[in-house]
Amino acid sequence: MISHRAGWSRQLLVIACTVVALATASLGWYAAQSVRPDCVVAISKVADGNGRNLPDVYGRVWSDKELADRAYQQAVDSGRCDPPRARWKQWLD
Repeated sequence: MISHRAGWSRQLLVIACTVVALATASLGWYAAQSVRPDCVVAISKVADGNGRNLPDVYGRVWSDKELADRAYQQAVDSGRCDPPRARWKQWLD
């Protein structure tokens, strides 16, 4: 006679393995994400009386995030800031 407990324990094993695999994949994805090391950059912008950014000389309006990203990239290019790296490398420091 086949025991119902054998089938139940097999299902629990499959569920447990699935949970462990998903957790491992999630942690791996999170650890592989690129992050910026701490770095202080300054941005400047010209805004109108309502606080809206004005266009640059080429007619492009830059968002605050774009200005910050551009300032960070300039700092990396000049050697004042470290470039982005995988999150897991920061865990080792």
